[in-house]
Amino acid sequence: MLVGLMADVHAAPPATNPAHEHVALVAAAGEPTLTLPSPSARLDSLSDVAEALEAERLRIAALDGRLASLEVMQSAPVEPLPAPAGTAAGRDAPRGAASTSAGKQPADPYEVGSDRTLKDKWADGFQAESANKDFRVKIGGRTQVDAVAFSAGPGPNRSPDQGGLNPKLANTVNLRRGRFRIEGRMYELYDFACEYDYVNELNVANQQFPTEKDAGPITAVTDLWLQVRELPILGTVRVGNQKDPYGYEHLTSSRWLNFMERSFAQDAFEGPFNNGFVPGIQVLNSTEDGSVGWQVGEFKNTANPFGFSNSSGGSMTVGRLIWLPIFEDEGRKLMHLAVSGRTMEPRRQFLAYDATGQGIGPETPGVRFRSRGDIRNGPPGPLNSIYADSGLLTGTWQNMIGLEFVANNGPWSFQSEYFGSWLYNARTTNVGSYLNNGFQPKPGTNVGTVYYQAGYAEVLYFLTGESRTYSKIEYRFDRPVPHNNFYAIRGGGSGRRLTISEGAWQVGVRYNYLCLNDGEVNGGVLNGMTLGLNWLLNPNARVYFNYDFTYRDFVSTPWTKAGAPAPSYNGSGCVNGFGTRLAFDF
Repeated sequence: MLVGLMADVHAAPPATNPAHEHVALVAAAGEPTLTLPSPSARLDSLSDVAEALEAERLRIAALDGRLASLEVMQSAPVEPLPAPAGTAAGRDAPRGAASTSAGKQPADPYEVGSDRTLKDKWADGFQAESANKDFRVKIGGRTQVDAVAFSAGPGPNRSPDQGGLNPKLANTVNLRRGRFRIEGRMYELYDFACEYDYVNELNVANQQFPTEKDAGPITAVTDLWLQVRELPILGTVRVGNQKDPYGYEHLTSSRWLNFMERSFAQDAFEGPFNNGFVPGIQVLNSTEDGSVGWQVGEFKNTANPFGFSNSSGGSMTVGRLIWLPIFEDEGRKLMHLAVSGRTMEPRRQFLAYDATGQGIGPETPGVRFRSRGDIRNGPPGPLNSIYADSGLLTGTWQNMIGLEFVANNGPWSFQSEYFGSWLYNARTTNVGSYLNNGFQPKPGTNVGTVYYQAGYAEVLYFLTGESRTYSKIEYRFDRPVPHNNFYAIRGGGSGRRLTISEGAWQVGVRYNYLCLNDGEVNGGVLNGMTLGLNWLLNPNARVYFNYDFTYRDFVSTPWTKAGAPAPSYNGSGCVNGFGTRLAFDF
């Protein structure tokens, strides 16, 4: 190589001899030569060549040092970037993923529980947590205030003893929900929730009249559970009063429902008489990426909102299997498919009561199917009009199925469910409200297997471009967050120009269906259409505007409780309702 460079030094100048711009390296015989650029063509002496070689050596040494540094950095663990403020990345991580407590990992080894100092902040409510996020407490609640007005046709407006709504419709202002909640985390892997409702506290107009003696007014219990996460094979195990995994809208929090009320199926099948919460134990798990999830549990089939049952029987097994064939952009584009099921013995109860309200005779398994309207005209109990009612039916066993199809695509969202219920070896009874019962054969008649069904489909669109958020923990929609919070302020100066931020606006439409007619047992059929406009002032406050049209197909029972024939009355007709709600949670 040196000889070649020396030869280049004594050659002709580069300007007149361009052949000297390259040096030819000759390989072994038979192999092609490799021509490389030669810096010697631009050098005038041997000393220049030596200086160029030394500079090249230093440059290569510097590059080797930088390469070694990069290799060391690549082998070191990389700390993940924190989730952007306001996102649900920490909440929505798949349950199978390794736990990082949704935050920065300590640089040095850390013993869980050794630092219990909490620092407070606002995170959709007041929250305090430790530096390593293994302890956290969140204090909050929700309030919902409704104002509603109705009009109805001649059938629903009949008196209750002639097939009309029981009680009659009334224009009202009432508190729909008023809850106080404390939830948190202990020792990194233990979560808890305690929530109490101070509005939904009356145990009246229930499965039969009465269900339990002296059971109200008492503060109702909603979430009251403890869970352990990241258990091998099981995933998360939750024990206490909770929602059983049956139905998409059932699992969706009332804080961010699409309409003021859930569908007819919530009353008839998903959470009848117990506010949707039951005591039991549940296992929640998913695949590593969260594309498939499953929930299964054993629960007590209660008939009150207080989380207890003083009768035997009524155990139910519930399961739900979810598949997300599409999940992109943190759920802004998704497709959700799921199937859920229940199998259970109906709740056991007395069929007769004495004057003091004590049960008489043996306890018998029985089910009452009924539904209120899409817009409520009062708190739970006798102030809420019942649109369809089968009366109490006894039976030996009950199976239920639920199908879910949900999609999200930017500002568009679609949600639909179908429900079916089989009650085996059913018999009619004379227990319950004679005024509400639909057309039935004589009490004590064996009517075989009774199949009731319900379903709904709804489409919603954000006019301001937001998208629904989605939780892979419960596999349902989560808190929607406006791009801009609502405000209206005037600036300074002589003009005092008004500046307005609109918040988020969403429109929606829902078709709703319930059929409590099957063979001889006819509790009524409901077809409803609801138009909705939702104004989200900020992530914690919204205003609902709902117009609902429901057609009620209902004929009252021709049998008195004594078993003698009585006139039959047609209470069919349309019901128009308008409602608005101010809802906020903290």
